[in-house]
Amino acid sequence: MKKYKGFIFVVVLVITLVFSVFRTNQKAIAADKYIKVKDYIEYIVKQMNWPIDETSDQPYIDVALEKGIIKKGEFKDYSVYLTRTDAAVIANRLDELIHLKYGYPEDVYEFLKDCRLYENVLYYDTDGKFYPKGATRETYPEERFNEEVVVPILSKIYKYEKGFRTLYKYITDGYGNTIKRYMEIGLANKDFILNIDPFEKDSEIIKAWKTIKEGERKLNAVLEKRISDIKEIPKSKREAVAAIIAKGIMKGYSNGLYVQNREFRGKNKITASGAKEVIQKVLNPEKRALISPDGQLIRTTNLPKNAGQYPYILECFPNKFYEMNYTFMYLTDYINGTIKKEEYLYPKEITLDYLNDNYYREKIEKDRYDFYDFTISQVEQYLQHIFNVDYRTVNEDWIDGLAFSHAWYQVDWRIEDSIKNYIEKIKKYKVKVESECISVEPSTLYESRGVLYIRAYVKYRVTTSDLNASDNNLIYGASSNIKKNLKNGQWKYCYYDIMFSSLYDRLGMPIGFVGITDYFFNDSFK
Repeated sequence: MKKYKGFIFVVVLVITLVFSVFRTNQKAIAADKYIKVKDYIEYIVKQMNWPIDETSDQPYIDVALEKGIIKKGEFKDYSVYLTRTDAAVIANRLDELIHLKYGYPEDVYEFLKDCRLYENVLYYDTDGKFYPKGATRETYPEERFNEEVVVPILSKIYKYEKGFRTLYKYITDGYGNTIKRYMEIGLANKDFILNIDPFEKDSEIIKAWKTIKEGERKLNAVLEKRISDIKEIPKSKREAVAAIIAKGIMKGYSNGLYVQNREFRGKNKITASGAKEVIQKVLNPEKRALISPDGQLIRTTNLPKNAGQYPYILECFPNKFYEMNYTFMYLTDYINGTIKKEEYLYPKEITLDYLNDNYYREKIEKDRYDFYDFTISQVEQYLQHIFNVDYRTVNEDWIDGLAFSHAWYQVDWRIEDSIKNYIEKIKKYKVKVESECISVEPSTLYESRGVLYIRAYVKYRVTTSDLNASDNNLIYGASSNIKKNLKNGQWKYCYYDIMFSSLYDRLGMPIGFVGITDYFFNDSFK
């Protein structure tokens, strides 16, 4: 018995020792997997070949502080593991140190960021940082602004022997009251001292303005819409995280198909290999992921068969989304092959320049970007309303929200009547419509005989006391085929090509909608 007990003791001891060694090894492996702040900084300094002071206790930290990629006091302990958020913040500072702000000096960036562009003339907002607060035309004449601000800044990217010219520009309302003030900036006219000539369309100044404008739009789109857990990131670090995503240096994690935002997981520790990959993408821009103008991840493999018809293909949408037939494919002339190519345009052909030339009425205070963004937001508002309504709680706010998404509402009183008639029907049939996901994708915008369409994914369900009610008594504006494959209280999804009306509203853009249908989706994939 003693031998038996001794044997058991030895076995238990061996198992305990093996388990202890295993746990120690696992901890060591885990420790090696992640990277500490000080090691991340050392890696950056070595990659940049920055000289260090060998006599310092923390030579790499000292250099990083001197270069500004870390700030004094932001880390209490450099030996802690690096988080994804801090990796992004440091990487973004390094990127701006190397590549500047969109490739331009800080003052050029700051100045052009506060400018609007109209007919190739710049309009600097006098609320911007370069215009003295409280100044007037009398206390700060345009010549002085031109000499002290415009020439020193813009001369860094554009040389013109006749020089720049600046004039005050006042925007007034219908009563002549000034509602906005700008500094109008262009080229000096050789014949008339009070005239300004526009910059050349392909000049470096126009190129710089567009680069900065589009970069800021992308940054703001990521900041506002593309990071699902952004509230988990400290406010002071959100813009840097958004910037690093907008540049394609870090991507985040998918939230699933059709979901147009991604999770960043900023509190998580970053692996050593992942951190080094981030820095390599800072140093080598060609290695970065491709990001759409509105901040979404682009994919370049396993593309749909008609990928060439689109400006790009997104990671979050499957090929099926892109391969659905366009509405113009159902035109008789298209089917029999007699349609003219100018009668339809693929999404890749619908550029901002094309929209501006054919649909928008650009002005100083509202440019093509403003019109475009507003158009997309109106489509989203429209779909959010028609796919989210409850007969028990529908109210005036819902009515107004849906009505104001239509251009027609401003000139046609029948819109509100049609909405109120719909409300009567959903109360009669006890209709409740709710969506789980609505994704409107701007890159799908196309044209058919002078009418614009945009594609959207919608996952929704309808609960009603009578599923035999007509389509437009279940979903506002539904024209046909909505009830196909629709089961009471069960989720279904569909792709919809939303048609804009050709009616222009007072903003100069078509934002009225014509009823939705499942027909094209069902026919494309039957």
